[in-house]
Amino acid sequence: MTHRDSVSLACVVECEDRWLPRVRYVLDVFARALGIRLHEVQATDSARPLLVYSPDVTRWASQRDVVAVRHDAAVWSAFSAEAAAESCMADYGGDKVLPSDLLAHAFHFIAAGGGYEPSGSRRLYSNSIFERHRVPMDIVDRCAHIFRRLVAGVVGDESFSNAHWAGKAYAVALTHDVDYLPVNRWDNLKVAVKSTARHLIKQRSLREAVEALGAYLKAALRGQDPYGCVPAIISEERRRGVKSSFQVAVGHRHPVDVNYRIEDDRIRDYLEVILKEDFDLCLHGSYRSTEQPAWYEEEVELLTKRLGRPLGSRQHFLSFDSDALFGAQERAGIQYDMSMGFPDRCGSRVGFSHPYFPYSVAQERPYDVLQIPLVLMDVTLRGYMGLRGEAAWQEIERQLEAVRRVGGAVSVVWHPIVFGGARDPGFDRLYWRLVEYVQETNGLATDGRTINALARARTEQYGLISHLPVRAEVS
Repeated sequence: MTHRDSVSLACVVECEDRWLPRVRYVLDVFARALGIRLHEVQATDSARPLLVYSPDVTRWASQRDVVAVRHDAAVWSAFSAEAAAESCMADYGGDKVLPSDLLAHAFHFIAAGGGYEPSGSRRLYSNSIFERHRVPMDIVDRCAHIFRRLVAGVVGDESFSNAHWAGKAYAVALTHDVDYLPVNRWDNLKVAVKSTARHLIKQRSLREAVEALGAYLKAALRGQDPYGCVPAIISEERRRGVKSSFQVAVGHRHPVDVNYRIEDDRIRDYLEVILKEDFDLCLHGSYRSTEQPAWYEEEVELLTKRLGRPLGSRQHFLSFDSDALFGAQERAGIQYDMSMGFPDRCGSRVGFSHPYFPYSVAQERPYDVLQIPLVLMDVTLRGYMGLRGEAAWQEIERQLEAVRRVGGAVSVVWHPIVFGGARDPGFDRLYWRLVEYVQETNGLATDGRTINALARARTEQYGLISHLPVRAEVS
């Protein structure tokens, strides 16, 4: 359904000037996610229908075609994810209206983005604000749902855009972090031994150990590579009519960084299939790449020189300092990032299932880098949550259904190393089942660059108050 051009909701914002950039930012985030136009007017204007954000909601409550949302300066003043969790754990269930500031709660979670943990650390769900306070992982989605219900009371449900993503109800960015590439046959043998031992000792699964070792031996006898798999993934995705993003790493500053080097001509030649087949090339920022201002930008330059210019990015091990990363990405010309996720739990790390521009609290502005939340990863399912087979699929389906219900767009990552069946048997089949499910449920299965372009077009169409970035894609 196409949004009707004539539908536009006037908006009055009554709060202290210091909160205006943040309030306008959240209003634009909600407007873009829900597909409704907003334009700001003065309180003296007679525009109707009207959305009013004010500390004095009773003054507006009785007026026709007006929806009033409460402003609470105290909630804005207590900016921290910890404070947000403590104040927002009133009943968010059902259709109940929040007793305090809806926009402030959403801002606290989106803007914190995991920044409440030590800089540069890996952000784990197990020590996050969500775990400590039992905050629902769709907390900002719930805020947006309440906002939508309130606004629908004056403009009607038909005023919202229902087909957000190229005519589809929701979108999923398919991505692959290239963490390992075989340099020689001994590399593959070492991975085979480690994989077999992991299944036997850590996961106590004789069946998976036998399947993984069998897949390795079969590939070795045939002279095939069971762990790189990049060309095989591209070939199968082309057959299925989808494209994905490949995150390629170039930095080596920590022992957990990748085993291959882009300076190796054989590695470069192997990865050129990504560009030759017109798939999306992204940077896989190294583990320590945000510790020094220049490191991330140097990695962008090296990948550009050796293989091609990346438009998107994801951090290795999801390790980064938020402000350092987004600032470096702006300077390096990166347009979208897909690092905002937990390695040990599925679901959005900010409680939101829509792309958004992260906010710089220090500069009081959104970064010009689109964040496509990461909600599913093969390593999370098998390594951290201990799921496989139908149990893993149930979690995958649950996450996809949550995104579909809100019309969002998120990213998922499946590592190439699992597609040969010699690492985590069955996870290649789970990936293709995921792709089929998205396509069968009116979703768009695509790459990060496509979601970036669509999200920026939506920002230009619906984000009119805070002037969020709408930079055009560079070919």
